[in-house]
Amino acid sequence: MLQKASVSLFLLVLLGVSLAFGATVTLFQASYDNSTVRVVWEVANESGVHNYDLYRKANNEPTFTKLTTLSPSGQSRYQYLDADVYRGPANSASALGSPFTYRLTVRTTTGDQSYNSTLGQTPSAVQRSWGSIKSMFR
Repeated sequence: MLQKASVSLFLLVLLGVSLAFGATVTLFQASYDNSTVRVVWEVANESGVHNYDLYRKANNEPTFTKLTTLSPSGQSRYQYLDADVYRGPANSASALGSPFTYRLTVRTTTGDQSYNSTLGQTPSAVQRSWGSIKSMFR
């Protein structure tokens, strides 16, 4: 009888830990995809999630810029295409090709969780030029 009680208590503790931590993000990455940046995250659990806030910052910028807010939809994989990464004035970080860091903040009932992903490479001059040309026609 003691063994059954121990197993039940163990399962109850695991359930409590899962609820206390809220969302479980298993993947968060950003990568270049032609003239855009593809930001992908996967979640194993969305318990208590209010929303997902996505931000971007160049290495030479002091703060993050909010890109979007998404509500949880019950799917396990989310994606955002950052088509504006190359926009901006000629002296901006996007025009200079500065590496970018993306931040995902998961807003939950138990507090916020943040994850960062820094792009491993800088876009080429051709990619930056093509992105600037495309942005003129939007």
